[in-house]
Amino acid sequence: MKKTVFKVLSVIVALCVFLGLLPVTAFAEDVEWELVENVPIIKFSPETKIDVQVGGNTINKFYSAGAEVDTTKYFYNQLTNNQKKIYDQIWAAGPVETIDIDMTGISITSTSALSSTCQNNAVSSAQQDIIMAITALNEDKPLFFWSAGFSFIPDGIVEKSGMSYVCTITALTITMSLDTTHFADYNDVQTKYDAVVDKLATIKVNGISRHEKLKSINDYLANNLVYDDTLSEPNIYDVYGALINGLCVCEGYAEAFKLLCDREGIPCITVVGTGNGGAHKWNMVLMEDGEWYTLDSTWNDQDSNIFYSYFLNGGGTKAPWFNSDVADSTVHIPSGIIFSSAKTALVYPTLSFDAYGIGLLAPDAGDVHFDKTRGVIMVGKNLPYYYYYDIVDAETYGITSDFTTILNGSGTTTSTLTVTDGRTTKEYLVAMRGDIDASNSTNTTDYNKTVQACATTYKVDDGTAKFYAGDMTQDGAIDGFDAIALDLYIDGTITFN
Repeated sequence: MKKTVFKVLSVIVALCVFLGLLPVTAFAEDVEWELVENVPIIKFSPETKIDVQVGGNTINKFYSAGAEVDTTKYFYNQLTNNQKKIYDQIWAAGPVETIDIDMTGISITSTSALSSTCQNNAVSSAQQDIIMAITALNEDKPLFFWSAGFSFIPDGIVEKSGMSYVCTITALTITMSLDTTHFADYNDVQTKYDAVVDKLATIKVNGISRHEKLKSINDYLANNLVYDDTLSEPNIYDVYGALINGLCVCEGYAEAFKLLCDREGIPCITVVGTGNGGAHKWNMVLMEDGEWYTLDSTWNDQDSNIFYSYFLNGGGTKAPWFNSDVADSTVHIPSGIIFSSAKTALVYPTLSFDAYGIGLLAPDAGDVHFDKTRGVIMVGKNLPYYYYYDIVDAETYGITSDFTTILNGSGTTTSTLTVTDGRTTKEYLVAMRGDIDASNSTNTTDYNKTVQACATTYKVDDGTAKFYAGDMTQDGAIDGFDAIALDLYIDGTITFN
């Protein structure tokens, strides 16, 4: 058996697309229609006041038992053994330029009748393993934001076995490419990495339920980030640009969103593909009902409003103020490919057809949450009693509602609201969050009543507005967890914005 050693010159692989290079259409106030392939994707002008958002086929669901999956390694779990070991070593190395891969447990071999073909195939296999490892790492770990591609030098041996050659990669040295437009050097990378980690610890996410926390994250990004239409500013493709500079493109929005979801324990992944035909990045979120939903915080951030048209959408959802004529699955199309030379794509979960939905949501009304399943609307303790809700284009969209019964001062916690969204008419109980004594305010008296309810000395009937008002954690029971949450809610430690 003949054995020889081969070395291959550095193979350079670069990211095929910087996702922000083809910007998502920015919906400006000075246009009434924005066309993408002759399809109107927004109906908005300076004269149009949009106070109430209407979902598509919305089904609101609140569950106490959360569906769980470790999305901090969602794509890692799609990798082969070789790719996982490479992924682990690159991530563990941190922001450094050169990484010598420990080949223990990594087997990359090829067999061919020709020595040159055998070697080329082994190198190609190594390249694909590195590509998939870095692709999964890019999507699982938004803090891995310095990669602009890579090069690698493989070493190996060629063994003659009968009429064939067997080639084995015995060593890999990977050099991470750095985009000097956004990073001066690896010291700069480390400084920016530390800044993002520190910033993450300071961002407050409000709410108790998963739905409320996601809304808080969506709103935080909309209020603090600006989309860079010029594509010229530094770090616009990463979380440093998003969270520190407040200026980024879709990658920054989606990756910052995932980082905050990871911190809050909310299953969330980033998705690469096309949005309205242009390169785009967004998120998918797993809710407590075990279903996956689309969430696009880039598109929800508009010039003068925070929109919820792309908030927990299903594949069949039609966005009312944007792509109102087509299902979301034809607007957001995942590809799962970051490197153009990749032979394998990431696999995404199946979306729910229906939206998780917010039913109706008034962005400027503060704390209002619709629960279609239980037929109750929760309003916040600071919501003015005589707040006026204006629905624009009600006739066009087939929407009718009368909010006067919510806030007429005659007993908010016992009022009802009838809503028609063009498909169904539903009557809701209206409950001021935490107000279980129906006094039209949320205060320490309610806290005392909640404590009494926990001890069964105070009856709060199931199915009434008072019950829902007291069920702060939305788990179908009034207990000590609600007492703790109500106490924090009263003093403003937690909010539901």
